[in-house]
Amino acid sequence: MLFWHKHDLDKAMQDLANFTPFPDEWTVEDKVLFEQAFQFHGKSFHRIRQMLPDKSIAQLVKYYYSWKKTRTRTSLMDRQARKLQSGKEDQGGEEVEMKEQSDDDDKDANSSTPKPNCFNCGILCHVTHSTPKGQMCGTCHQYFTRTGNIRPTTGPIRKDGTKNSKHSLFKNNSKPPKGMYVNHDDLVSLATGPNGQGETLLKAMDREIISYKRVVQNNKQLLSSLQRRSREKDIEPYRIPTPENKFNARWKDDELLLGVQGVRKYGKNFKIIAEAIGTKTESNVRSFFVNYRRRYNLDAALKEYEAENGPLPEDDEVLKMELERSSSATEVVSESAPGSPSNNSSLGDSVSNKKWESNLCQMIITIVLLAI
Repeated sequence: MLFWHKHDLDKAMQDLANFTPFPDEWTVEDKVLFEQAFQFHGKSFHRIRQMLPDKSIAQLVKYYYSWKKTRTRTSLMDRQARKLQSGKEDQGGEEVEMKEQSDDDDKDANSSTPKPNCFNCGILCHVTHSTPKGQMCGTCHQYFTRTGNIRPTTGPIRKDGTKNSKHSLFKNNSKPPKGMYVNHDDLVSLATGPNGQGETLLKAMDREIISYKRVVQNNKQLLSSLQRRSREKDIEPYRIPTPENKFNARWKDDELLLGVQGVRKYGKNFKIIAEAIGTKTESNVRSFFVNYRRRYNLDAALKEYEAENGPLPEDDEVLKMELERSSSATEVVSESAPGSPSNNSSLGDSVSNKKWESNLCQMIITIVLLAI
């Protein structure tokens, strides 16, 4: 955008609104719900809309065609259908994969409310029957009481040793695909119940699903309202007040290091450097820059800052005055150094005064002793 407008920032910002993407109305939860509803109902968009009540039919159709073009993965059911059609002999690896994928869902579903299942066929059921072999469902229990043996869950082996046809039962293939759960008692009620009982049961399950989706929608609205309220709240009244006596003019080693790093990062913005250090005021940081400019080579740090953020203004009169003041102070100190003649004379006078005072004290002490 900047290159198109020849690096004119104002024109680029004005033209940016014409190229902003449209907000995605479909969240991740809505996409997952659509895929699940499409697997159950197919292209019946009226039934899909029952699971997504906040979407219109037009939105569902539009998203369906965009989702259809970008759909590249194959589901577990598609892989199973291909496996049945190909008739491969090595079927063990795919079955292990199916079991591992469905085990995670079973663990998540059974962790909160554990449900009984048949030890023979492994299917879930509301009521189990205790036997010497273990807990069984109704069908396995009837077979066990009638024959005394465990009901077989695999197809019979052919006499010639070859495997059964592709429509035969797989060995130990007792678990449904990932995301699907089958209950034995529900299947029995659907098969043996009167006419219309299965339809009423499915309608009740649809109503339950719709109620759950409404709960999800209410939770989404609640979360969005909480986020909006959190953005409107001001955090300043709840901040812990900083004590006024925390500032100290003496510089420690870690504070000196922070000061050098602050000059390298913020340049001559002494206010921000003081806030970053926390225990120094702006005047303390300014005096640090003046006093330690040569010792810590702060000019090199300023050059690094200018290389990243551009040159600094040169008319910094306050710093010039402080530099002149510091240089005059160093000159005064150098004049009063121990090597100068004036300093030697003052030292001689102080030594003679101390000797005279010590002699006077000794005379007073001797007079007091003689008087005693």
